[in-house]
Amino acid sequence: MKTILVIPALFGSFLMFAQPSETLPVRVADFLVTPVDEGYKYTAVVPPLQQIAGAPPAYFSCFWEFGDGSFSTEKQPFHVFEKNDSVETVLHLTLHYDDGDMPKKKKKKQNVASGLAEIEDIRYVIPDVDKTIGLKNNREPRALEELTLVLSYRNNSLYTTDGVVHLFFNEDKFGRSLFQFQEARTHHGEIPDPLLTDAGPTPGSFDWLTLSEGLSSTGDQAFLVFKNTDAQSLLAAARGTYRDEKAWRFTDLRTAETRNMFLTLEGSENMLRDTSAFVHMLGVFVPLDPAVPPDSFALEMEIVNSHDPNAIAVSDTRVGYRKVQNKQLDYKVRFQNNGERQAETVELTVEVPEGLNTTQMRPIDWYPKCPICPEVPTQSSCLDTAFTKDGLVFTFRNIYLPGSNQRGVMEYDSTKGFVKYRIEPQKGMPKRSFSSRASIVFDKNPPIVTHRSKTRFKTGLSTGLKVGYGFDPENFEDGYVLFGASLSPYQSWKVYPQLELLTGIKGQETFPSDTTVTRIHGGNTTGVLLPDTATYTITNGYRSLLSFEMPLLLRKNFSKFIGVGLGASLRVVNIKGEDEVYTRVREEYFEPGFTVPYAIKGLSESTETVSVSETNTYVSFFAGLTLGSVRIGPNVGIRAGGILDDGVKPFVQLSLEFKL
Repeated sequence: MKTILVIPALFGSFLMFAQPSETLPVRVADFLVTPVDEGYKYTAVVPPLQQIAGAPPAYFSCFWEFGDGSFSTEKQPFHVFEKNDSVETVLHLTLHYDDGDMPKKKKKKQNVASGLAEIEDIRYVIPDVDKTIGLKNNREPRALEELTLVLSYRNNSLYTTDGVVHLFFNEDKFGRSLFQFQEARTHHGEIPDPLLTDAGPTPGSFDWLTLSEGLSSTGDQAFLVFKNTDAQSLLAAARGTYRDEKAWRFTDLRTAETRNMFLTLEGSENMLRDTSAFVHMLGVFVPLDPAVPPDSFALEMEIVNSHDPNAIAVSDTRVGYRKVQNKQLDYKVRFQNNGERQAETVELTVEVPEGLNTTQMRPIDWYPKCPICPEVPTQSSCLDTAFTKDGLVFTFRNIYLPGSNQRGVMEYDSTKGFVKYRIEPQKGMPKRSFSSRASIVFDKNPPIVTHRSKTRFKTGLSTGLKVGYGFDPENFEDGYVLFGASLSPYQSWKVYPQLELLTGIKGQETFPSDTTVTRIHGGNTTGVLLPDTATYTITNGYRSLLSFEMPLLLRKNFSKFIGVGLGASLRVVNIKGEDEVYTRVREEYFEPGFTVPYAIKGLSESTETVSVSETNTYVSFFAGLTLGSVRIGPNVGIRAGGILDDGVKPFVQLSLEFKL
């Protein structure tokens, strides 16, 4: 009986392990709404976090849309509505140091009542009082994840105005679309601009003649022909930089009024190629009133592969080697204090890859805002910059950077900081991929090391001009001049293929007269010696050579000054010339035993010109050595190998090449 019971148990265990594991359930964000006093308290319901091994503790951040045009980034915000209304609240959760899928945004409709409590809500994201448009992202862009933007626009004039706001995205420099537009959530009657189609702006987009029914203008102002040259310039420049555009018309924007729109885009899988790169979106505010100037705002974001608040990014993840000397690379190191107390010192140690000139580094922006430290030590807040053998050190001294888990801290943005600096490549920078990373220390805590930001070179093409001399090693003087061009990928730091097209020329070469004699012996008849018939042929002529050669080889440069190669070549040789043939026929009489005729009788003589043309194809194999500026500039080369022609015939080529 025991055996009978054990066998089914083992069989059942085998089935349990043999069955495929279940797919993890999709994580969903949710939230609770609780009426409190004259407003509402919102609490996020967060799915279990999936900790990245070895990373700091996973945590979440929130971005709330309250459905009335306002928003918050607090974890448990309290919001008061200005009027009784039916609104749709949206929660966007971002999970940090988490390796699972990001929860989709959660939407809930609710009826709300107005309240009179005084609170401070985040109403708009316009950076300063002089600007009239701003953009803010709820998280850094990531492949296959949603990204929500707040687009704020404001009327700084003395007059109520109508107009259009534009969003430009997908920069041309990436050569492909990194974002797909999903939806716009508006709260002030904005409608998509009917003059802007999915194919781009239609003719007349700069001129508004009428507005669709239902949208009235302010007062006696009707929509007039729009002739704002500043706006035209802004839009034209944006359309020359970005691949995609969306636009919305607005009406009755009163003096000092600010409005928010919420726009959702989704990152495409193409982003995986450009992790750690800067990406930009542009908002453009175009009022109808010509007295109100247009404005624009560029939002800079960093493509990430995980939502790590401590990261480094670079302005260009792919650069062309020919233009790198004129390139300025911008790096941005961002950090966040996730502790339970404020940080007073933040030290960023950045590795600088070989080929970048640290002496030409300059910081261009940073936060917390403070002056550069003076040479004399100070107790004031300042940013200190220093150089090490391998990189840079930025130190924020005597600052107050709140911790995200610090009591009383409600706004996560206040716990973040960054340093953005510009650095230039050195002359002769090695053309290989390079990367940089940063180590971040808050006060005396253990360092946090970021991922690497990588920049790769676009392969491109390298051309070369070549002249040389080819010959048989046993007969140097009987050679030919060659010239042509080379073509190869621009990746001279590793093994790479090179194709060449060469033309060989050998001018007219005369050769010595060649005399041949054909003799028919007369013999003897009945004791009488008969004369011999002798034909003399004398040939004079010349030859010229024209060849076309296509070598294909693999090259390797071991340094800037020496390289080797192995290859094969197909060569077509055409030989042309003329022969002048003089022919004389005569009878010659000989005495027995004598070799010199005692009598000669001429029979005929003639001269003929004969054209000669001959084409042959040869295959050869060779090895080569290159010395000089083997990557860019002049170099000399020698090749030696064998030509397959009824065996193997040796050949040598000497060349002078200039690589471009």
